Amino acid sequence: MKKQHKIWQNEWRQIMGKPVNVDVEVDCDFDLHFDIWDLDKTKFLELFKSFPKGIEIGNNAFNLRNALIEEFNQKLNKDQIISETLKAIEDIQSIAFTDELKNPNILFRTGKSISDITDLNYSERISIEIDDRMSAFIKKGTGENGYNAYHFLSEPMYRMSSSYIPSHWILWTLANSINVNPFSSMLKLESNNCNVFSIIDGGVLIFQTER
Repeated sequence: MKKQHKIWQNEWRQIMGKPVNVDVEVDCDFDLHFDIWDLDKTKFLELFKSFPKGIEIGNNAFNLRNALIEEFNQKLNKDQIISETLKAIEDIQSIAFTDELKNPNILFRTGKSISDITDLNYSERISIEIDDRMSAFIKKGTGENGYNAYHFLSEPMYRMSSSYIPSHWILWTLANSINVNPFSSMLKLESNNCNVFSIIDGGVLIFQTER
């Protein structure tokens, strides 16, 4: 993996006009993490030419970064948020079924910070099973090269908005044996300042941060 990552690191740095063969590990190379988002579209898409599904990944990342995907720009009301949550659960269950998400009771809360909630024991995001198995799904979908690409691209895609939901939505295309993207509804919810958690005692909590 490290050999391939070094090749991609040098390709990216060359495209960006940065020094190559630097003594910096890929996961600590902040030029790769942050400066790519300042490139114009032509240069940005050039970054992805060597990756499996590179054209699709590059276009999705660029369009998402620049708010060019209409479905992720829509403001949802409470009923629509609940409906989108149920869709997210359905998509997740179709790929990685868990009893915890079977016919869940949905709770909806709003506030300035989820830390203000003291009457509920909430745990992980509802996508935790897929989050934990992303690399396995991708390795099955696009093989060793896709697996390497995921581990190279994961951190730069995260840096786009400091969230793994858009990163996973972008990189799910590497799991091309599965047609459903389980992060689409999750991303719509995040775009509406909503996080969705499993409740330890059963059920699902939607928390919408007030802005």
